[in-house]
Amino acid sequence: MSSSALQLQHSNYNTFIEFENGFEYQGERLYSIIFERNKETIKVNKEKFAVRNLQKIFNATFSISPKIGFQAMSLRDLSAETGLSMGGLYSSIASKEAIAIMVKDVVAIVCDEIVENSMAKDDPVEALQTIVRGYLYSSTIMQSWFNFLYFETKSLPDLEQEASKNLELEQVTAMAKILRNLKPDSDLDMEFVATMAVSLIQERYVKPWKHHQPKTTVDQYAVDCLALIYKTIDYQID
Repeated sequence: MSSSALQLQHSNYNTFIEFENGFEYQGERLYSIIFERNKETIKVNKEKFAVRNLQKIFNATFSISPKIGFQAMSLRDLSAETGLSMGGLYSSIASKEAIAIMVKDVVAIVCDEIVENSMAKDDPVEALQTIVRGYLYSSTIMQSWFNFLYFETKSLPDLEQEASKNLELEQVTAMAKILRNLKPDSDLDMEFVATMAVSLIQERYVKPWKHHQPKTTVDQYAVDCLALIYKTIDYQID
C-alpha cells in the first residue's frame, strides 16, 4: 500500500490547518488556561497582566533553556530576558521549578484529550488516525512545550517526573489497544509497534531542524506515519 492510497475520510480533521483552527491551547487562550489552573500560586490578580507576564516567562524559558539547560537557567536570566523585575517574576511564578510543572501540566492536558478522543471512536481506523494526527499536530503547534518536557523531565520533582513519563506510556498503551482492535488475530507485539510509532511522532518535535523542508509537511508526515503503521501490521485500508 502506498502512502498516496491513504484517505483522510476517517478523521474529524483532514489537515493540519483544520486541526490548528480548532485547537484551544495556543496564543493568549493558552496562558489564560494556565492562569485559571494556577490562581492559588499566581499573585497577579488581573488576568490580562498575568497572561502577559506568563507569556513572557515561557517564551524566555523556551529561548534560554535550549542554550544552557533549564537547570542552569536562573531567575535572573529570566528577568533579563523578559524585562520583568524579580518581584514581577515571583508574582507570576512561585519558583523556577513551577515553570517545569506548568509545562508538564499543559502537555498532560493535551495528551489526555488526544487519548480520550481516540478511545471514544468506535472505528479503529478512525481511532488510529485521531491519536496519530492529534499527537503529531498538537506537538507541532506546541513544539517548544513538548520539546522542553522531553528534555527537562529530569528537572521535575519525583512525582511529577513519574507523571511526565506516564504520558508517553499512556499514548503507547492506547495506540497498542487500537492496533489490536485493527488486527485482533495478529501475532505481532502491538506494544512494540505502538512504541515505535510514538517514537516516530516524537522525532518531529524533538528534532524539528530535520523537518523544515517544504517537501516534508506535517500533513505528509502524518500520512507517511499512518502508512508505515498499516504496512507494519499488514492492514489494508479501504
